[in-house]
Amino acid sequence: MTTYEAPKDIWAVNGALQPNDPLDGDQDPRWVDTYSARGEASLKQIGHRLGVDLVEHCLREPPARGYYLFCGHRGSGKSTELRNLRSQFHDANLYHVVFADAAEELDVHNLRYQDVLLHLAAKLAEQLEAANCGIDTMHLEPLYEWFTERVEKREQTRQFAQESKGDLEAAPSIPFLAKVYGKVSVACKTNATYKEELRLALQNYFADFADAFNKLVAKAEEALEQPLLFVVDGTDRLRGEDANAFFGTDVHQLQQVKGLFVYCAPIHLAYEGGQAAQNFDKVFHLPMVKVENEDGSSNAEGLRTMRQLLELRADSKLFDTGVADRLARASGGHPRELLHLLRYAFLYAENERFDSESAERAVRSLASDYRRFLNPKDYRILASIDAGREVHAEDANPLLCNLALLGYNNHRRSHPVVRTTGEYKSATGRLGRAEAHLVSEQRMTGGKSVVATT
Repeated sequence: MTTYEAPKDIWAVNGALQPNDPLDGDQDPRWVDTYSARGEASLKQIGHRLGVDLVEHCLREPPARGYYLFCGHRGSGKSTELRNLRSQFHDANLYHVVFADAAEELDVHNLRYQDVLLHLAAKLAEQLEAANCGIDTMHLEPLYEWFTERVEKREQTRQFAQESKGDLEAAPSIPFLAKVYGKVSVACKTNATYKEELRLALQNYFADFADAFNKLVAKAEEALEQPLLFVVDGTDRLRGEDANAFFGTDVHQLQQVKGLFVYCAPIHLAYEGGQAAQNFDKVFHLPMVKVENEDGSSNAEGLRTMRQLLELRADSKLFDTGVADRLARASGGHPRELLHLLRYAFLYAENERFDSESAERAVRSLASDYRRFLNPKDYRILASIDAGREVHAEDANPLLCNLALLGYNNHRRSHPVVRTTGEYKSATGRLGRAEAHLVSEQRMTGGKSVVATT
């Protein structure tokens, strides 16, 4: 086995940087266990919910069904950790994991519950075929009949069904289900002509499909001699009404398929007690790595963890003294932001090294990215949160989604690069003056004055 070494020149560093690509969990040599540095987050928490004893590596009383959300900031490492979950839990002694990446395998910009459930049916059939899993034909007939009755015989999708079958013998079998449901899934991503018709077919005959899917799940678990665990990444990309529909109004349909499901979800669901979060059995939150304590002082463990992430992508000898720590703190403990800072530092690096000047210019460049979309009200909200004031969720949630506001295990704080901007400093100054005026007024009136806050 080849021993991994971080790139030893800055050109190789830049060439290997892929900030938007998740790692394959602990199977990738660049993976770092960040859970301890994040605070209370732990794979053990999810494992306990699923009945997984990570010490003895066995199942202890796994639940028969459960629907869980896995939340975190965009780029915080959710996809990497979900792949790590798959790696850890897909085991003969634990679960058979059915993993789907909606961002890669479906159209996440136009995603509905029908697309996800049809895709999971296809993924399960594909994995059963790959495992050469024998299931009696009678247990495959419900999904087979749903396709033939609701898709093939429907005028609007008849041609699609015929094309999907091709020359494959039309009979209830795992290879048949894997092929036709795979075609259905692809159509839900790329075929505008059939996408809506297939969704409508599922919506109109959902009870039949859910019953058929449930029967396949039950028989698959018998054949595999272990429970199934469905893990769906990429659904955190949903925004606005799409997110509200998927995690809220359509959740009943998602939960008609009986089993264990972990869905990646938008960050704001971890911070509000709305109906969407209440629809699920548990919301797991992946917080930022704590590079700063609540009082603004450095957190040694968090900085050490972020340096480790950094030095697995660039040899430690490429950094001048203090530069790696500077980039780590400026990232706010956000892994993808750290890689963006490293890329900016490469642009400004002199003498084939990451020096203090390139680090400071990297921080200014990332701060400029935020200045392009933040407005004066945003800076006031961020300054208020940093000062410990309460703000409305509808004001904070957009800032959580665009990373101007970062969530830690027990608090939220503005992104460090945002705090370097003149706009933020002005907002902080105005807030300080307003608070000083309030204190002065209260002293003059005996503490009876009340001033509305933002």
